[in-house]
Amino acid sequence: MSPEQVRAKELDGRTDLFSFGAVLYEMATGTLPFRGESSGVIFKAILDTAPTLAVRLNPDLSAELERIINKGLEKDRNLRYQHASEMRADLQRLKRDTDSAKSSVVIESVLVSRTRQLQWVAAGAVGVVAVLVMAFFLWQSRHPAVTPVDSASPRAIAVLPFQNVGSDKDTDFLRLALPDEIANALSYVPSFSIRPFATTSKYNGPNLDLQQAGRDMGVTSIVTGHYHAEGNQLEVTLEAVDVANNRSVWRDTISVPASDRIAMREQITSKVRQGLVPVLGGSPTSGEAGTRPKSEEAYNLYLLSIAVPHDATPNKEAIKMLERAVGIDPSYAPAWEALGQRYYFDSIYGGGGEEMFQRSNNAFERALALDPSRIRAASVLITNRVERGELFGAYDAATALVRARPESAEAHFALSYVLRYAGMLDQSTQECNTARQLDPGNFTFRSCAWSFLEMGKADRAMDFVHSDAGSEWAAWVMPYVYLAEGKVAEAREGAKNIGKASIYHRELMMACTQAQKPVDMDEIAREAELSVMREQDPEVWYHLGELMAYCGQKDAAIRLLRGAIEHNHCAYETLQTDPLLVKLRGTPDFSDLQSAAKQCQHALVQRGNSVH
Repeated sequence: MSPEQVRAKELDGRTDLFSFGAVLYEMATGTLPFRGESSGVIFKAILDTAPTLAVRLNPDLSAELERIINKGLEKDRNLRYQHASEMRADLQRLKRDTDSAKSSVVIESVLVSRTRQLQWVAAGAVGVVAVLVMAFFLWQSRHPAVTPVDSASPRAIAVLPFQNVGSDKDTDFLRLALPDEIANALSYVPSFSIRPFATTSKYNGPNLDLQQAGRDMGVTSIVTGHYHAEGNQLEVTLEAVDVANNRSVWRDTISVPASDRIAMREQITSKVRQGLVPVLGGSPTSGEAGTRPKSEEAYNLYLLSIAVPHDATPNKEAIKMLERAVGIDPSYAPAWEALGQRYYFDSIYGGGGEEMFQRSNNAFERALALDPSRIRAASVLITNRVERGELFGAYDAATALVRARPESAEAHFALSYVLRYAGMLDQSTQECNTARQLDPGNFTFRSCAWSFLEMGKADRAMDFVHSDAGSEWAAWVMPYVYLAEGKVAEAREGAKNIGKASIYHRELMMACTQAQKPVDMDEIAREAELSVMREQDPEVWYHLGELMAYCGQKDAAIRLLRGAIEHNHCAYETLQTDPLLVKLRGTPDFSDLQSAAKQCQHALVQRGNSVH
């Protein structure tokens, strides 16, 4: 069934060609392009998910036959084959032009021995429909329909900051620490999808419209609450709200000594498991997994660190807290995960450099060794590895993570990140869309903007930039998007807001967008190129290279783009579609870049075939 048929749109012959593309895919790979345990899951795959690359399932498949199949399976029917005769002509041309023994075997097996199937195309769309209807009934007889099971669908839940209704401001840090513990406890229930702190932290205040917040985040339930400390007692009230009906479905209160944080945690997790989980539709037998804190002092330091801002200076204070915490109690996985995140921020924004970057990796690895289910640690470790050119290992880890946690938005984002570096932009944007659909408000998915921008989809790129509006990162990327749209005046104005850190190349962007290039343009470009040589992330090289290309600094652009590719930023599709590279295309050096990028991407695909 084609996407337009799933959407109940008006149909034409292109719908039949989509179905025939699905038949060719199954003939070539031995499996269906869109699969699932229910019709609902299959429909979602048809609408939103790209099929597994056919060459991964059949390494002997020729690139041209895969292209034909992919064009037949285009979700946008305007990009699909428009007539059966076009598809027939491509297949006949492929059969004629194939001269390698390996390809001949594939073509013979898929085309010659399937002459009758190919005649369907020659006969036109009517014949295709007739055969597909028969094939459908044959398939249905062998694959009885599966009734969807509601409990198998992940329930989306957001845990919001708590309110301190007492006068003791020393306990303000619990506003974020308490929901962090509740979210952590809920995350071990397989049927739940928990929104991360990056999504929920902005929904704060006693007069918050919970129903609207729930709609914004795309969740079915919201957990919130309040607390107050009196003397040595801490009283915490927890509440769950059904978003659709805007009504409270569960409420409970705990009271513990204010100084006994571990006892507080034990009571909260007990209430969550025994009371909240069953109310939200999870199994009451879902027990707590992971690790538990063993030291009151270490656990308190961990809780205090949660509320510390991520700006450069306070972030260093949070690092000190967490380093002491894991020094006292090295067995608590959440503290290691939090420390890994803080190290990463310091390496990028606090001047910590490569030492802190590697400490970040080590901390995430320690967290995963203690608790393999720490999804944040797993996903950031993948993106960290990619930024150091470790593309192959990151690809294996990302695909494994998505298989293990298909309901996790962060897992899909990590895969989108790897695919972007691999130059597989279509698949990268698919994963970005899935991540956004699973967690609509998560600003940490912002770098998906690059995938869409480099595909020439500036409007979608700007959507992701706006998800982190007001940040230094957004100020840096926005002029790139404007340039891709041809809005030079807007890019010029936006360049004024770019941060002064060397990684942003503010001076070059300002020079490139002037109506008349400055006399020292070459010197500005030279300094920018020299500064990027210190960066180990190949994508930073790529971004400066595309800006150099737009600016007319062709030699520098070629050098930077070549350096990015050599360090495993494959960019094969990216080179073909990036709007900022228009001035480079058609030159001999650019052809060499494309060849190098293709080899880089081919090595990744071949590795994927051998592993999977």
